[in-house]
Amino acid sequence: MRLRPTNWLHLAAWWTHVVVAVGLGLFGVAITVLVSIVLIFDAVTTTACEAATPAPPNFTVDPFAFDPEARARKFVESMANDEFQTAYEMLAQEAWGTESYCAVSLERFWNQAAELDGAKLVAVNQPDSGSFAPVFNRLEIPLRLTVESGGDLRDVYLDVSFLADGRIAGVEFDSLMTDVGRDQFFPPPPYADPDRLQETDVTLGEAPWDLTGTLTLPTGSGPFPAVVLVGGRDRDGTGPTTKLTRDRAWGLAAHGVASLRVDRRTHAHALATARLKEFTIDDELVDDMLAAVELLRRTPRIDPGRIYVMGGSLAGFATPMVGLRDPTIAGVIIAVAPSGLLHDVAWRQRQLRTGLDGEVTSLEQRLVQSAKARSEAVSAWLRGQGEPRDMAVHRSYYEHLGTYRPEDAAYRLLMPIFVISVDRDRIVPPEDAETWIRTLGLRRNVAFRLYRGHNHSLIDERGFTESTAAEGKYASWQVISDIATWIDGGWTDRWCTNQQNWFAGCRGG
Repeated sequence: MRLRPTNWLHLAAWWTHVVVAVGLGLFGVAITVLVSIVLIFDAVTTTACEAATPAPPNFTVDPFAFDPEARARKFVESMANDEFQTAYEMLAQEAWGTESYCAVSLERFWNQAAELDGAKLVAVNQPDSGSFAPVFNRLEIPLRLTVESGGDLRDVYLDVSFLADGRIAGVEFDSLMTDVGRDQFFPPPPYADPDRLQETDVTLGEAPWDLTGTLTLPTGSGPFPAVVLVGGRDRDGTGPTTKLTRDRAWGLAAHGVASLRVDRRTHAHALATARLKEFTIDDELVDDMLAAVELLRRTPRIDPGRIYVMGGSLAGFATPMVGLRDPTIAGVIIAVAPSGLLHDVAWRQRQLRTGLDGEVTSLEQRLVQSAKARSEAVSAWLRGQGEPRDMAVHRSYYEHLGTYRPEDAAYRLLMPIFVISVDRDRIVPPEDAETWIRTLGLRRNVAFRLYRGHNHSLIDERGFTESTAAEGKYASWQVISDIATWIDGGWTDRWCTNQQNWFAGCRGG
């Protein structure tokens, strides 16, 4: 049966309902269309960083149980193919010091950092084994990207840093490396003559931890004093435009001092060392430094009673351990080494670097706070309080160090010591140099020098500009000459009574 109005009042009411119903229907359709448009627009404009889901840390997996080269390659290829959500989800968000992926801005980083905007990725290769840093429990993998732009091919270098669970803790393009190439020829420093020295490759230790080293001998019959040189990750101390450990070896040879420099275990066997659950600073440095001393003692033309050990930065931190384990070493050279407890060093270094450009950003503040919190957690754990569940803490490494302070260990050494510091150190805070002098300043057999205009790499920066950066710099000739003078027993008797004497070179007493 069909319903119809029976009079004019009913007719008016009926048509009113019809009009209202149609109007509401059209309004509903309009609202539906509008909402759909908004949703579609929102879906289209949602950025990759907003769509990405942060990966939580996984403390249960075996350390570095993944293929780092394949994972680094996937990360780079994702950015090259504009698949930035995939790239974001590979990051360890907390390691970037930010609460938002969008603050990282991988898109801008990828396009601007190495001028890759519009370039086509042709190939990705790993040029060397990388290195493992147990201090931060991170594995660094270098990549060489071959890109095509405007019909020209060029190589771009970057380093990808992994945490133990496979998440990415950092990425750094090397603009200098991009310009000159990792395989460039490194000319000898002006103070060295390669034709007046002899170099031989040697093998240190046994498989699976065998290492390759270079023995450098001056010309002549000897016997020569010798120094074990421990610097950068490889035996030459190779950087974008430098080979600083090689420079020191050649410079010492010009002074009649032999040397042995060896690849570091965490570089030669980077992934294997990273995967060890038990790993200490003995494994990283001390055992191999002692083995190098023994090799020199058995080497013809070397005076076995005049063998010294030089360590820089972390190796300088470990050098007093070498002296304690082998008191027959002739002396130790401790260069630009931090003092105090190692778990405090990381946050103090971060604090030092904060605001170097004159501005302290919120990101820098968060990174300092994070580093300090990690330091406090490790300190509490070493006192038996809690456990540091942090991917950036290698537990056995810090447990082995415990309460070790290098300045206190050096104080127990009876052998001569030469402590080297610099006034432009952007890695080790300036108060560390004061700690070394304050602790050892009464020891008559301890020599000090604080070098003006030198940086943490023992490069004299005076006269150094950005325009000359790509030309390379050499290890400081002044530092090398002072080491040779100290070895020959010709160091000044000036006492370290004031800072001017520190800059000039002084002796404790």
